[in-house]
Amino acid sequence: MGNLIKVMWNAIKARFTRLVTKIRMFTSSGYVRARVLERIRGFFRNVFSVKPRDKDDYYGVFGWLVSKKLAFAIVIIIGVVSLLYTYATYPSLFPNRKGGDHVKTYKYNSIMLRIAKGNVRIKGKSGYLAYEGSVSKGSCNGNGTLYNPEGNIVYQGHFTNSMYEDLGTFYYPDGTIHYIGNFHENLFSGDGKLYRENGSLEYEGAFTLGMKEGAGKLFDTGNNIVFDGEFSQDEIKYSALIGMTNEELAKAYLGQVVMYDDGSERVRSMKDISALSVERGDAASVDESYKASTIYVLKDNFRFGGKEYKKISEITGILGQPTYEGVSRATLSEELAIREMGNPGASFDALPEVTTKSEFTEYTRVTGYDTEYEVYLTSFIKDGLVYNFVTGTGADKDLFSFYYIAQEDRSDVEQ
Repeated sequence: MGNLIKVMWNAIKARFTRLVTKIRMFTSSGYVRARVLERIRGFFRNVFSVKPRDKDDYYGVFGWLVSKKLAFAIVIIIGVVSLLYTYATYPSLFPNRKGGDHVKTYKYNSIMLRIAKGNVRIKGKSGYLAYEGSVSKGSCNGNGTLYNPEGNIVYQGHFTNSMYEDLGTFYYPDGTIHYIGNFHENLFSGDGKLYRENGSLEYEGAFTLGMKEGAGKLFDTGNNIVFDGEFSQDEIKYSALIGMTNEELAKAYLGQVVMYDDGSERVRSMKDISALSVERGDAASVDESYKASTIYVLKDNFRFGGKEYKKISEITGILGQPTYEGVSRATLSEELAIREMGNPGASFDALPEVTTKSEFTEYTRVTGYDTEYEVYLTSFIKDGLVYNFVTGTGADKDLFSFYYIAQEDRSDVEQ
């Protein structure tokens, strides 16, 4: 009985073994690949071997008759080649492919870019990566990064209609940070920080139309605050210093100071902002504090309306006709300004003689100066301020070496 069962089991097992073997053979990758290739070869063999029987089996192409089966085969070949080329060239279009990063890449002038939405990459005209970030409605909208042809970041932050808007970071061409803060239509606008090319902080405060405008702080190359006050049209608002007490000036200007005193007035040298302040005692003040009556700007250019002017003839166009032109005996503050600038542009025949006696590190007593020294002045009055432009008596009168600002004296008018 046992032998009979064993024989039956072996017979059943043999049948199942043959079945399993066939299943394994039919499902093996080699068999499937061989069968697929055989069918493809058979398909093309039939296409190229079967001869068309009548004119309905042809396509007419420019006077030639092309077999419909042959044309169909050519279309299939072109489709397969195109698919392989796209797969190899644009891996981002195939998210499931190993190495795909789900980010589509477009040329800068691609029609498809106009309807794209979300994160993309955009190539510039020469093929470099120009932009990576969010797009919609055919423009850069949202957060993104703009690159130059060298691969350095130009701007990183928020875009609106392909313009810098809201918070972002702007870079120098070599990739060093230039500005961090708010933008409006590609310009610095709002609060921000401006950096020098060497990486040191230059300014922190308010901007308007790409220029320093409003309250801000100026820093030296060591990142130390040298000025804390008002700015206008990308420059310190020097006229705002007029009328400040010596205590207020000490809070506004925090840089290197040298105080000159001849007994009747004090002249504060503020090298880090290229300025001098003339301070006189306030008779009405119980604590005998000094106030700035005049501010010298030790620059050979004058900024007004966001533009820079270097010639008196140009300044006449914005300040009107001069109220005075001619040679004048130099004051102590004028002579100190000439000496501070070191005879700017060699426009003066010689440096004026000023004798001093240093009593403290930041305090110098003036014991004498050249009362015969002469300068050439061109004066203007506008909006209650007097602007005096100074040059040497023998120099070109259309150019100036520096200028100073004071309040207009209206005592005669009031009387």
